[in-house]
Amino acid sequence: MLRLSCLTLSYQNQFRAGKMDIFSFMTQCRAMALDGVDIHIRNLKDTTKPHLKEVRRKAVDHGLSISCLGVTTEFGRSAEAIPAEIEKVKEAIDTGMFLGAPVLRVFVGSAPSEDKREEAFQRGVEALRKSAELGAEAGMPVALQNHSGLTSTGGDMLRFLKAVNHPNFTLLLDTGHFAGREGPNGPKIPGTSYNDYYHSIEQVAPITQFVRVKFYLPDATGKEKYIDYPRVMNILRGVHYNGFLGIVYEGKEDETQAVPRCVRYMRSVMRG
Repeated sequence: MLRLSCLTLSYQNQFRAGKMDIFSFMTQCRAMALDGVDIHIRNLKDTTKPHLKEVRRKAVDHGLSISCLGVTTEFGRSAEAIPAEIEKVKEAIDTGMFLGAPVLRVFVGSAPSEDKREEAFQRGVEALRKSAELGAEAGMPVALQNHSGLTSTGGDMLRFLKAVNHPNFTLLLDTGHFAGREGPNGPKIPGTSYNDYYHSIEQVAPITQFVRVKFYLPDATGKEKYIDYPRVMNILRGVHYNGFLGIVYEGKEDETQAVPRCVRYMRSVMRG
């Protein structure tokens, strides 16, 4: 059964201004009749057990699943930074396991320069495999999300999947960060088009454990200008995807006005 959640970063301006915390975010998600909450670790007050217990209880009280836990990692740019990045993964694994998140989202990052792309790829493979091993010890699958840089195409993602070669490692599909899409954010590779963009989605869709649905410029009905979500849904249905769709709003409009429209629109698309 397809389910719908929302990422905390969709309300990042509210969090930064102190107008929202993890608890009021969950209240808002319940008000929008969402099925789950997609949490970035930075939006928790801390990762101590007392706070995490409160977060778990709030989710139960609202009937919300914790659909995913995200941590921002950068494995590609510097070998010296890897130990600290792995420590972030360890903390996130412990946090996700306590909260009951089914999967941990990580990034691999970018190469420091184009001529060091292969070196960065190999460094990323080793760090991702280590992350998967740590997750396996705890029981937490680790998913690589495409997010430009070393993961700008579906081919890039499949190459990492093959090279990491660990049963606890999987992929997370981000509809906003494949080359060929017009609009803000995401990788821009000369010569790519929407055909390349949708082909990348088709490559990753059969493997993904979670789908992030990005919104940049939703119209009055919530329809996204730069992504054909009925087409994306047809791809997902074609591979019998049966998980969460996590809304991520990255536009310039007030989130409190835009996100509810995106939720209503995605519900309509999910209904077909």
